[in-house]
Amino acid sequence: MRCFIAEGVVHNHSIYVADVGEEKEKLFQRIPSQNKIEEPDIQKSSEQLRIAWRYGQQSQLNNKTESSAKSFQPNYFVMNKLMSSDEIFSSSNIRTFESNQKITNESTLYPNLSKDLTKHIDSINLNVNKTKEYNNLLRIVINSAGGLIWNDLCSINEDFSMELCKFLIYLRQLMRHSLAVCIITLPNEVVQNKDLLEKFSHLSDYTFLLDDSSRTTSRLTNTQYDGLFRLTKLPRLNSLSSCFTPETLDLAFYVKKKRLIVEQMHLPPDIDENDDSQKGRTNSSVTMSCSSSTSSGSHKLDF
Repeated sequence: MRCFIAEGVVHNHSIYVADVGEEKEKLFQRIPSQNKIEEPDIQKSSEQLRIAWRYGQQSQLNNKTESSAKSFQPNYFVMNKLMSSDEIFSSSNIRTFESNQKITNESTLYPNLSKDLTKHIDSINLNVNKTKEYNNLLRIVINSAGGLIWNDLCSINEDFSMELCKFLIYLRQLMRHSLAVCIITLPNEVVQNKDLLEKFSHLSDYTFLLDDSSRTTSRLTNTQYDGLFRLTKLPRLNSLSSCFTPETLDLAFYVKKKRLIVEQMHLPPDIDENDDSQKGRTNSSVTMSCSSSTSSGSHKLDF
């Protein structure tokens, strides 16, 4: 979620954060900073190749292609170096959800959030149906949806999950007609309920699960991974099937040189040197034979 906001700050996107708890103020204090790559100087390399002018021109083209390729590479951030608050709020249009509604036993904050989201999208001209001049993108972050901080009792009683389902249906329709992308996090009490998780995943386009529990990390003690990144649902936009299916849905993440990396999980083979002795096998040489005989003598079909 922090990298999601950091991407928006780097690209000057509009950011909308909906967090009812006290973590909203701390969230902007933990945004990782971008690791900027210095591009090579093209003029110095061209001055050294004045005689071979053809090669000098070729080097300029290669440098241009390399610099353009770097510009299309995804940004990566230094996890231990944080952005300053001035850098965050000066480069992006940031808005937070403020609810003045008095919480009762039967009311949730989702209706107010739906109205505020719709009003904000119209105010920054990102509704495709109402304007044709737009040059920005809205990144929406909704933290701990379905939790008790939203006065949502679905984790206690599944009958109360209808309010969040209605909100997800409305949000999905709103995203189809807006230049916006939304990420929603769920608390542990909702994730552990399989029925609720399946219901909310059905109303989402793309779902993934971050597993860094003690049980999972104990399985990854001999590896460099810090946790698992599982793709539980792939997007199917305007199609009956997923447009792209990766080789595996089980990924892993770890921090390497202060950089967060997500890649395919490659576990080392579970091979023990004493496996042969424990199973009662001898250390005699292994032979290959075409015969069905188990005797140690030679055979005409042996090779």
